[in-house]
Amino acid sequence: MQDANYGVRWLKSRAADWNGAATKLGVYGSSSGGHVAQLLGLRPRDARYNVIPLPGAPSLDATVAYVATRSPISDPYARFQQAERMKREAMIENSTIYFKPWETIFEGNPQQILERREAVTLVPMLIMQGALDDNVLPPVQEKFAATYRAAGGVCELTVFEGSEHEWVAKPGPQTDRAREMVKAFIARQLNS
Repeated sequence: MQDANYGVRWLKSRAADWNGAATKLGVYGSSSGGHVAQLLGLRPRDARYNVIPLPGAPSLDATVAYVATRSPISDPYARFQQAERMKREAMIENSTIYFKPWETIFEGNPQQILERREAVTLVPMLIMQGALDDNVLPPVQEKFAATYRAAGGVCELTVFEGSEHEWVAKPGPQTDRAREMVKAFIARQLNS
């Protein structure tokens, strides 16, 4: 999160050099990258994430204009429980390695952040989810999207029929549809 936060701040500090606008910058992430993207969107000024100094722009924060995701880990604990049910030892082990100390699986959990009613930033969010995903179950994303909306945010959720967790890694009509959906979502944000 510290690297991602720094990366957003760094890019915002140089956006004008590339004829861009720092206020229009958004992030996209898939799976665990989607988890990071959601946390960036929710907590752009979090002191724990903002520890890497940015010389020349020390007051710049990591606020983004939008977040686009594909099968994000919106609830890491729910995914861990699913891995236990499916007896996916590698995923169980990866979760226990990544979330050290273990309490961070709850502290850095987008679903639980919203449920705790923490003060967050609610930027427009896109979630694309595979209907056949048995890593991050569609009801987990539906719950997150509903909670995000209830908190006052705009969250577009589309479930892709016949698609598993990594469907966009394979060429095909659903991947093409996802790419077009992301482009249209970004265009709407840039034009708003």
